[in-house]
Amino acid sequence: MRNYYEVLGVPPDSPPSTIKSAFRRKAKKLHPDLAKAQASDLGKEIASINLEDLESDKTGSVASVRESAMRLVLEAYRILSDSEKRRAYDRSLRKQQAEEGGFNYHTFLRQRSDDPQSQAKLIVYDLLHNLEDEALEVYERSKGFGDFRLERWMDRGDAMDAEYCIAEEYEKRGKLLKAYAIYKRLICMEQEKPWFRYYFDVVALRFRTLLLQKLPGRIDEDDYLDRLTEAISLNVGVRDSAQFLRKKAEIHLRRKDFDAARQELDMAAALVPRLPGLSAARKRLPEMEIE
Repeated sequence: MRNYYEVLGVPPDSPPSTIKSAFRRKAKKLHPDLAKAQASDLGKEIASINLEDLESDKTGSVASVRESAMRLVLEAYRILSDSEKRRAYDRSLRKQQAEEGGFNYHTFLRQRSDDPQSQAKLIVYDLLHNLEDEALEVYERSKGFGDFRLERWMDRGDAMDAEYCIAEEYEKRGKLLKAYAIYKRLICMEQEKPWFRYYFDVVALRFRTLLLQKLPGRIDEDDYLDRLTEAISLNVGVRDSAQFLRKKAEIHLRRKDFDAARQELDMAAALVPRLPGLSAARKRLPEMEIE
């Protein structure tokens, strides 16, 4: 398999802008319209490409070698500039290199611990290879970069998928507030521009289950009330909002803050009149005094 990164002279973790710049630089030197350029420059450019990868006619003329080199550069750019084709190519290249005992992509990424883009790719790599503990470790460490967000370094959809996996792993380990923060961010991103689409119901379910069943009793009650208020403002769904309101009302009933409880139960009933638990909660309210 041809190594298109070597053809363009760029590292495997290069962003699209670097790929594009390298292609333009190579194409400019190889283009036949620039034949008047110094022969030494053209020779160096052709020599930088593995001659075994080139296909030329039997004459071996400079023109035929240059044309073959240009075709190879174009093919490399066609693959590496397309995100889907590049991902498929990267998988095949890594598999070949692993079989040959050559370049180790995982080791390469781990060694670049001071580069946020490489660490973002390392998180995804670890998640895809069932190295969840390692992925969380890198994710935590990468917060030291400041505004570290996976969507800054990869396709938005891939970043959202990876974040969802990270939230699940946090939840499994009992780090519920960290999971909550990621689910909340994913909901906001989905509302801004859909990605999960019909899979979004799964995200919403995880968020709802976490908030209504797992967080109660695990964090400070005032903090929990703030999370419920925050969740209501997200407008995930009418029924979800009604359930969050009912949960807030139950806490205020226990605290004997009946005015707040009554207001929240009224809002929940306005959203879902037959919501389970509403009638039972209302029975705990004292009768309103009639002047």
